[in-house]
Amino acid sequence: MAFIYHRYFPYKATVFYILIAVLCSFKITAQNDTLYFNQKWKNTSKDSAVYYRIKPYKVKTKDAVGYKIKNTDSLFVINDYYMSTNKLQFQGYSTDYNATYLVGKAKWLSEDGKDKNIRDFNYKENNNAPKFKIPELPIFYLDYKIATKSQFIGGLEFCLDCKNDNKLFLGLGFGITTYNGTTYGLPDLHLSYNTKNAIFFKGGTSDKHAYALAGITLLNLLDLGFGYSQQFNKDEFPIIKGFTFGATFRFASHSKNAYRDIKLM
Repeated sequence: MAFIYHRYFPYKATVFYILIAVLCSFKITAQNDTLYFNQKWKNTSKDSAVYYRIKPYKVKTKDAVGYKIKNTDSLFVINDYYMSTNKLQFQGYSTDYNATYLVGKAKWLSEDGKDKNIRDFNYKENNNAPKFKIPELPIFYLDYKIATKSQFIGGLEFCLDCKNDNKLFLGLGFGITTYNGTTYGLPDLHLSYNTKNAIFFKGGTSDKHAYALAGITLLNLLDLGFGYSQQFNKDEFPIIKGFTFGATFRFASHSKNAYRDIKLM
């Protein structure tokens, strides 16, 4: 029996060490399969991560979105999670590993599991090329400006880049002003670039004048700024020119991504 024990002991030890090595390799592989991100979605370590992503894997394009895309046989499945709760933060498909170019239905969720935003990046129409779509639910805004006269404006805004921290709003509205006892209607067309640093830059025009403003934004809910208005024709009424103060109220209850989140230290 002693001979048999010494004969087989090296074999058993070898198997044991092989099993340990395999288990360790599985653990290392699992760690490498997880990508960690900070608040700004930059790669970071696990200790400082706010979000994490299970390593993307490929599926057939038609199985993912239900139709074929020219020169794209497969898509990456993207699943992002909140680090603090391990709950799903994003779910969608991408043509690239880094989730830069989304395809098909994409969904963003809050930490309590509720849908924050759902978009369909549709590449099926127009010969498999991306088709520009105006958002179905625009934002309502109210605007007050004062230069030589006060102006009251209301209308709709479209958030052209709500996924990023810096927001771009395209607005179209109509307002009124009074001059020498007469009420005038003023169309309004503007672009407002609201940065993540609570600064905004806004340029707009009516059929009578053009204006530019800059100032601070409170979570994109309220923009307060100063700037200048320039009359197109100095002899045409109403006369709107000179230094201008503006305040814009934005109502976007159905589009929460238009607002900036309050961050508590």
